[in-house]
Amino acid sequence: MSAKPMNVDNELRGVFFDMAHSPFVILDKNLIFVDMNKAATTTLNINKCDFIGKSLLDAFPHLKGTERLKTYQKVIETGESISLDEVSFYTETKTFKFIIRAFKIGDGLGITTLDVSSLMSSIEQLKATQNSLEAVNENLKSKNQELEEFSYVAAHDLRAPLTNMQSLFAMLESSNTITEEAKPIFDKLKYVGKLMCDKLKALNSVIALKSNLGAKKEKINFKEIVEKIKAIHSEKIIESRTIIKEDFTAYPTIDYNPVQFESILHNLISNAIKYKHARRKPLISISTKIEENKPVLIIKDNGLGFDTSNDPNKIFRLFKRMHTHVEGLGVGLYIIYTIVKNNGGDIIVESEINKGTQFKIYF
Repeated sequence: MSAKPMNVDNELRGVFFDMAHSPFVILDKNLIFVDMNKAATTTLNINKCDFIGKSLLDAFPHLKGTERLKTYQKVIETGESISLDEVSFYTETKTFKFIIRAFKIGDGLGITTLDVSSLMSSIEQLKATQNSLEAVNENLKSKNQELEEFSYVAAHDLRAPLTNMQSLFAMLESSNTITEEAKPIFDKLKYVGKLMCDKLKALNSVIALKSNLGAKKEKINFKEIVEKIKAIHSEKIIESRTIIKEDFTAYPTIDYNPVQFESILHNLISNAIKYKHARRKPLISISTKIEENKPVLIIKDNGLGFDTSNDPNKIFRLFKRMHTHVEGLGVGLYIIYTIVKNNGGDIIVESEINKGTQFKIYF
């Protein structure tokens, strides 16, 4: 049994027309205003009587000869509906932005609109904010570049006088002209001079690293790099009787810059040997695993450890040292942190005094 078509009378149509939230106008085939709903008069703050019976061009003379007018006429001729994006409507107090849908209704034209003024205003504000942020970002890049260049020049220019100062200290010491009374002061001057030279070298290393953080990546074998590091530190490994255990079965290779990756392992392994516990044989465990589909490198030792209760990440600050009984500048872990973060990874440290330290690097 087929359904009977519903008869919708003019009164009901009028209710829907007037109750619509969006502005709606009807024009005849000559583009003369026939009707408009309450949303149109309320939104635009106009009187309906000022428009009914008036032609579109009388109401909006600026439309004469425009593509928009031709589009309306084409809809009446062909019966094909069309949409127009971001059409402006100007009143004495406000500018509106509409998305317009024009369609044939009877012999005339129906136009329904969606007020997107607030949305377009928000988009324009977002664009302005984005442009402002881009300008700030470019300015920061420029300032950072200037700062790096200044740091490099300063470090380079200071190196020569500091080297000369150390040479003068050596000459003065070999001349045997330093009295016993002045010797403690002289030794302190030598120590401070050496410390300044070492820190300057470390600063140059950091500057060189930052200028090459975007270097090319390639496939790296974990075991091969570890073997290379072990060969470099073979004397210290033998002397300290360090045991190094390795397990890279979970993730044997990774795409990374080889120089940066070698720097990470070199600093972590050398630190594990340097900060060994005096009363036990050093044990370093190096392994890989998969966590949440991402490779993780784990380096664990049984060395001195340190207190991480307040701020575990303070160890990654430049020139930060947790132990001062052996030589060091506090640069290695800063370099590791910088490399890992720049490559979109993360590094987490867990440590306990007199029990050891574990670093987990998430690539």
